[in-house]
Amino acid sequence: MSRANPSQKKRRNKGKTPPGPNQAVIGWQEDEFLNLVREMGFRPGWGARYPTAGSTAMDAPPGFLTLYAAFFRDGNFRLPITKFTASVLRNYGLHISQINAIWLPRVTHFEFVCRANCVDPTFEMFNVFYTVTYTSGFYSFNSRTGVTPVCSVPLKSLHDWKQKFFYIRRGVIPVDMHYRSVDEGIPKIDVLVGFADQDWYKKITHKATAISQLEEMALVGAGMSLLWFPKNPLGVPVYGYQGKFGYSLLNVLDPKVAGAMVDAIQEDGNPTWLNQIRGRFLHPSDESLAKYSNIALGEDDEDDPIDPTREEVVVLSSGSSDRSSEDLTSPYARVTPQPMAESSGRGTRRIRLLKRIHNNYIAIIIITLLSHTNNITIT
Repeated sequence: MSRANPSQKKRRNKGKTPPGPNQAVIGWQEDEFLNLVREMGFRPGWGARYPTAGSTAMDAPPGFLTLYAAFFRDGNFRLPITKFTASVLRNYGLHISQINAIWLPRVTHFEFVCRANCVDPTFEMFNVFYTVTYTSGFYSFNSRTGVTPVCSVPLKSLHDWKQKFFYIRRGVIPVDMHYRSVDEGIPKIDVLVGFADQDWYKKITHKATAISQLEEMALVGAGMSLLWFPKNPLGVPVYGYQGKFGYSLLNVLDPKVAGAMVDAIQEDGNPTWLNQIRGRFLHPSDESLAKYSNIALGEDDEDDPIDPTREEVVVLSSGSSDRSSEDLTSPYARVTPQPMAESSGRGTRRIRLLKRIHNNYIAIIIITLLSHTNNITIT
């Protein structure tokens, strides 16, 4: 049973929907939270907590961060976090707790579309299609103009998502994240040169698809979730139609297509599907849980902020997502590549950051002057 938070400061709430993470007070039932914990397979060591009455998203205790139920229910986000999602946060210099739940699905949708087209998604690719915006305490990913869209229909709205949050141990996402201050401005990174001529761009823009809540087997088939218990140890989730396998996973995003996700069986000697995709995730460990155990929300990555004076590209995606359909068999026929299935009729941190940048420049100038004075070559 949740109790009132005695240290909770009184916050004014003038609007019907509180705008910021420091104003939206917890507003969902603990039973609903516990159902989410069970459904999403949170491990006890991850320390998922239901906030006490009166708490806000900014009241996470030291060593914890804030996540929103809508990330999972509506955004196809899972834990462990995929390396691709982590790379988007890291390169933009954003913290997962700062992301608007309505726009996070653009990240997961992009990864799904790439995986369905046998393309390894990278931050540089994502940055071609989206740019960061800021509104009322949250960061969003808006479509860029002048590019062929990957997403045809984004989420329009989510009811009361800001009030449905919980706390979980910071080390569950084992990568440094910068909690961005509004004073730092919007992160802007140059778009990849010549993207329109590259094969991956042509593949993923061939057919724009709408964002929708995906079934777990589709996420597992795309290598974006580990929440699957196959009936056969050699099972693989694939898209099937009329007894045939090997259709594109993009069919899952088309409500008019009559197929469904089914189990195919690999030939003996292959690793399990979950072992094949395990490298696409950042897995929590005892070391990561300990590393971030004293980090308070809002102070994350204080000692190592992303330098806004340079473009930092960290590509964390795993190896090729291609898999040979020749390795798949079924009771009906060997799995072979097929065309698309037929359709049926259906503030302060900013000052410290500037000081570090300023000090670095001063040091470089002093060393340069000394080298010229003493004829020393700096290497």
